[in-house]
Amino acid sequence: MARRDYRDTYDDYENNKNYENYGTYDGYERPVRRRRKKKKKSNFWYRFAVTFLGLAILGLLAVILFKVEKIEVDGNHYCTDRQIKDMVQNDKYSVNALYIFGKYMADRGEVLPCLESVKVTLKAPWHVKVAVKEKTIVGCMAEGEENVYFDKDGLVVYKSSETVEGLPFLEGLEMKNTKLYQRMKSEDANIFEGILEASQELKKYEIVPKKIVCKDGNIYLYIENVCVSLGNTVTSEKIAQITPIMEKLGRQKGTLHMENYSDSRETITFEKKKDSKEKDKDEEK
Repeated sequence: MARRDYRDTYDDYENNKNYENYGTYDGYERPVRRRRKKKKKSNFWYRFAVTFLGLAILGLLAVILFKVEKIEVDGNHYCTDRQIKDMVQNDKYSVNALYIFGKYMADRGEVLPCLESVKVTLKAPWHVKVAVKEKTIVGCMAEGEENVYFDKDGLVVYKSSETVEGLPFLEGLEMKNTKLYQRMKSEDANIFEGILEASQELKKYEIVPKKIVCKDGNIYLYIENVCVSLGNTVTSEKIAQITPIMEKLGRQKGTLHMENYSDSRETITFEKKKDSKEKDKDEEK
C-alpha cells in the first residue's frame, strides 16, 4: 500500500478542521485544544475547592476562637458593669468578640445616652475590654425615695436611692419628665437654664454648694455658712468671684449679694447674719 505524503495529510486536516479524527501520524501529534480546555476547568474547580475550604476553616476558627468568655469594663462610676455588658451584647451575634470589636470600630455599636464615648479593644480573642467615659453629673434633686442626677443639659443620667457626694441638690423648682435618659423640663424654662448654667460653672471652678435653691424667680447658692444670691441670671463672671470672696469672709455667716454684679457694674455686698445676742439687743432697742 502506497504511503501518503505528510503534506497531503496536513492539507486534509486544514480542509476538514475535524480535530477529533486525527491522531498521531508518523510521529506527528494531533491537536490538543480540547484537552487544554478540560485542564483549565479542572484547575478552576480545584482552586475554588481549596479557597472554599480555607474560608470555611477560617470561619470555624473565628466562631470557636473568638467566642466571648470575658468582658472587662473600665471608666464607669455610676453606670453598672451589667448595663455596659448588656449594651455591647445587644444582639444575637454579640457572642463573638470579633463581631463586637468590628461594630464599634465602624461606629455601629450602641452607646447609652449617659455615655460620652465607648472604646472596645481585644485583650485576647475571647477577652473584650470596654473603656467608657460617662457624662459629667452637675447636680441632683430628690424625687420621693430616689435621687435624680442630671448633666449640664438637664439629661437624667442616673437615678438611685444612694447619695453621691460632692454634688449640689436642686430645690424649689418643679420638674417634669424625670425619667432615666430623658431631658428634664420645667414650667420656668429660663430659671432652669440659669440653674444648669450655674451648675456647669460651679463644676468648672470646683465650687461645691450644699444646695441650689430657686425662690421667687431668683437663684441662691448655699456654700458653707454663706448664701450667695445670684439674682435671675447666672454668668461666668459672677461664679468666678465667689472663691476669692469666700476666702476673705472666712467663717462669717450671711448673704452675699451678687444680683447686680457684671463687668460694667462691680457691685457686691455682704449682709452679715446677726447672732442671737445681737438679735436680742436689736429687739430691746
